[in-house]
Amino acid sequence: MPVPATPRILVVDDEEAILYVFERYLSMAGYRVAVADNGFDAVRAGEEAGPFDLLITDFRMPGMNGVEVIHALRRLQPHLPALVISGNPIEAGTMPRGVRFLSKPVSMADLLDMIPVLIEQAV
Repeated sequence: MPVPATPRILVVDDEEAILYVFERYLSMAGYRVAVADNGFDAVRAGEEAGPFDLLITDFRMPGMNGVEVIHALRRLQPHLPALVISGNPIEAGTMPRGVRFLSKPVSMADLLDMIPVLIEQAV
């Protein structure tokens, strides 16, 4: 399966400022971006607007953490690549198969370098 011409990325974070920055930078980089400020809305986006080519999610969020979001969206899209971004350390073994991790604050250059690699691994 070829890499999509304009990959669709779902960004999930409970901080509005982070969603704004990610949406702006990723859109300027040529990606189609959807955002959700909680896990439940992310799952709804997966059901109603999916499929996505990549999920970028915060780890600690009220109601549903990032790993729970990944599991829920992978029930809809089993091979969805995912990137967890968090300012908090995460215990080894917590991440689902194939999930990458970046610590906050995130360099946009590092993020933009990682995105095509994650998407290509899934195809």
